[in-house]
Amino acid sequence: MFALGISDFSVGEGVYPASLLVRLARSLGYRDLVAWDPGLHGWARLREAQEAPQEARRLLGQPPDPELEAFRLHVGARFTWRGHALGALPVSHGGYAALNRRLTAQAFEAAPELRPPGLGDPALGDPGPPEGCLLLAETRAGLEALCREGFEAALLAHPRRASEAREALAAGLRVVAPQALRFRTAEGFELHRLKRAIATQDTVPRVEPLWDPRDGAVARSDWEARFPACDPRVQRATAEMLERVRGWRLPWGERWVIGRPLGLEAADLDALLEARVREGLRRPDRPVAGDAEARLRQELALIREKQFASYFLLIQDLLAAAQPEAGICGRGSGAASLVAYALGLTNVDPVGTGLLFERFLTPQRTDPPDMDLDFAWDERDRVIAKAFERYGRDRVAMVANHAFFKTRGALRAVAQAHGRPEAELKQLSDRSRGWEGGLAGLPEVHPWRPLLAWAARLKGHFHQLSVHPGGIVIAPGPLWEHAPFQPAPAKEGVAITQWDKEGVEGYGLVKLDLLGNRSLAVIRDACAVLGSRVPPDFAAAARKDAPTQHLLAQGDSMGVFYVESPAMRQLQQRVHRGDFETLVIHSSLIRPAAWRWVNRYVARVRGEEAWAPPDPVFEDLLSESFGVLIYQEDVLKVCVALAGWSYDEAERLRKLLGKADCNEKLPLFEARFRSGAAAKGVRPEVVDEAWDMIRTFQGYSFCKPHSASYAQVSFQSAWLKAHHPAAFFASVITNQGGFYPAIAYLGDARRHRLVVRGPDANASAWPFTAEGEQAVRVGLMQVQGARAEEVQALLEDRERNGPFAGLDDLLARVGLSLPTVEALCAAGAFDRWAPDGDRTRLLWSRLGGVPPGVRPRPTDPFDRADLEMETLGLTLELHPAALARHRRGGGTDRLANAAQPGRRLRCWALVVAEKVVGTRTGEAMQFVTLEDETGLAEAVAFPDAFRRRRRPCRVGDVLNIQGRSTRQDNLAVLELG
Repeated sequence: MFALGISDFSVGEGVYPASLLVRLARSLGYRDLVAWDPGLHGWARLREAQEAPQEARRLLGQPPDPELEAFRLHVGARFTWRGHALGALPVSHGGYAALNRRLTAQAFEAAPELRPPGLGDPALGDPGPPEGCLLLAETRAGLEALCREGFEAALLAHPRRASEAREALAAGLRVVAPQALRFRTAEGFELHRLKRAIATQDTVPRVEPLWDPRDGAVARSDWEARFPACDPRVQRATAEMLERVRGWRLPWGERWVIGRPLGLEAADLDALLEARVREGLRRPDRPVAGDAEARLRQELALIREKQFASYFLLIQDLLAAAQPEAGICGRGSGAASLVAYALGLTNVDPVGTGLLFERFLTPQRTDPPDMDLDFAWDERDRVIAKAFERYGRDRVAMVANHAFFKTRGALRAVAQAHGRPEAELKQLSDRSRGWEGGLAGLPEVHPWRPLLAWAARLKGHFHQLSVHPGGIVIAPGPLWEHAPFQPAPAKEGVAITQWDKEGVEGYGLVKLDLLGNRSLAVIRDACAVLGSRVPPDFAAAARKDAPTQHLLAQGDSMGVFYVESPAMRQLQQRVHRGDFETLVIHSSLIRPAAWRWVNRYVARVRGEEAWAPPDPVFEDLLSESFGVLIYQEDVLKVCVALAGWSYDEAERLRKLLGKADCNEKLPLFEARFRSGAAAKGVRPEVVDEAWDMIRTFQGYSFCKPHSASYAQVSFQSAWLKAHHPAAFFASVITNQGGFYPAIAYLGDARRHRLVVRGPDANASAWPFTAEGEQAVRVGLMQVQGARAEEVQALLEDRERNGPFAGLDDLLARVGLSLPTVEALCAAGAFDRWAPDGDRTRLLWSRLGGVPPGVRPRPTDPFDRADLEMETLGLTLELHPAALARHRRGGGTDRLANAAQPGRRLRCWALVVAEKVVGTRTGEAMQFVTLEDETGLAEAVAFPDAFRRRRRPCRVGDVLNIQGRSTRQDNLAVLELG
């Protein structure tokens, strides 16, 4: 006998995540488990759960467990056909493809306009049940419907439907009785009711469960002792089914599946790739510093061995079809490839920069590599659409994201399912920020306690599908030959795979990451304005430019791509280096867990701490970073050199460090690392230091090719700021890209001696614009409440017919609605026609004047600032902190005073950036960037101060700040009280 496993990917039904489901099946005595969800979404996680115990034993140096080896996982899925609930178990790859086709067709019934070709006539509900599969019907009516159509099928029997099974057996029909693992305990059934309520947006007391409370899973021996499983005919049929299912397994990770570029189906792709690469290397804009020929031969040989030429040519074909205006930035490990650089897919010479091709592709690599390609944010969707158009909707899909319940989402879902009012939900949400297991200050006896308990159970369960930021797969034929796919939620015109990134890569589908990057649009738009003022070889000129390097060394990088966060700006200020190589290191060093090693790196760079390599490995591998692990490659190198690992084993650790379940599995890798290092005679203190640095790569980290590619974009962005700040700031704000709100960028523009001019119906464009080299004009895009299509009509009329003579002329020429007129007027776009700057009188003048009792506004800078914040989200004359000081009093200090250590300050300030982090003991604290009219200040709320605040600081808050000024490493920091 075998079991049918229903996981949490059966939304609104399943109560078991993959790991618990596999554990349950084993504990009940089963050796064979068939996935039994309505789709294959959870297959990769089931595989991972199946393999995890053996992987743990391998890491601990233990032999494989025969019992674990004997446990097998099989593909299966449920679907509906003509109103009948059915299921299928493939017994061949053809059957697997047919099942995927059926699942795909069923998913597209909700979006017939997106239905890929090859799925049959949607009016007939084709395709039918999949051939090459063993078919199961949950009812006799479903079984008879299948038999009438000539399908070989069986009834899926259950003890509660014993009479139906007896009638089917008496009629000579085939009956099988594997146990469906739904839940085990009464608590599991209640979790099913909760998930049903969440899925149907109902409440737990009212929801109708799909299952019967008597359907709890039992031990295999107990199940097989009950009818119908005990009937010899049922036992024989079930055993025969299992035998056929065992005869086929899904090839997983055994080959890489890559689409071929159109028109090259019969071409020698290896020869074509080499020809194009050599042609690219002859171009003057792609210089290589070093032995390009030796590197090229190495790469091409491995690409040929791995049959990977089609991947590079496919990308090139897509780019040729899409023609992105802003160009691209190839990053990630793919930027280490000279082939990619020669084809124009990346922007940094990998030979001269010392990037290792092995980070991208090695002979031992089993999972498919991919390349991240950044496009301007407003061009990315067009590139993706071109992929669907060019290669066909039957071959292309974006990659899914699997979203799992997290703390706040679980709390909210549970509270809604228990009928809590909206006000209480908001209170729960506010109090749960940063919660990991409880709500601060909640009494032991409280109505929310049961909600917390259920939320804790729900946390980590599958919630819903979303779309990967840019992952896309292009198959050589119909994608359903490899995986099922479906319409994407909330993304028009796009299909997604049912698997997430791990599933796609685990199977062997090679993906492209087509990502949006606002800074590429910033550079594109600014360069379009500057024209010939941009150097011909912009990339090389920016890297060598002294003013650009000085700007970066000073940490004057607000708005500069990738290096504008407060932590990055402070690191630059501490080290005072603005060269390319240093920026590459720094952009990888700033990561959440690395702060202690950041301090040691800074001290060693400045010569304040002598660095003597504790082991020759550190000197050989980490000399440029003074012994600190910076890049993902450093983790791989240290594991291989210190612990004697294979590259493949080190790569597994690298991947684990970026996953959500890292903490569960990392101790196994640590034990393996320590035992390997000990076997090589490495001193314990060296092992401690190395592992401490490896742990800092948890969460996220970067490879050197990624950081080098982004550093190149950073330099071009910084060059624009250093030489043409008006065009730079206008483009940054227009593209709404960056770490800070628009008001913060305008504050920085003023610190660079730029004049900020307000919106003007005759002078403003839709975007923010540079007016000469010394001024930035606010774009009409910023006016909140004005209808975009009407503003565009205004701009088009002005372009055709010239400036407006006055408000009457404007309103006569352009049909604007009253809300748009009021919004533009309130924002100051009509001030050139306002008598004495009185915007109220301007509007009322057309109706005979201001009525008695209506107060003209604004008549002073404070009124104007109020109105600007309301309509623009920024101020033009007065800083919001100055406005708050005038309106509300208190706080006579300014942030500039924070430069004087030891002062107690009380001042008004605008929050322009914030980040809540956890200490090593799990306490929450917050870093805050503040601004007033005198400049920026960095502040920190340590755990005690953070707890005293009623809520964390949030971007856009104007707060009365109290704290003590300090100097940390010669940087001013305000410790909030």
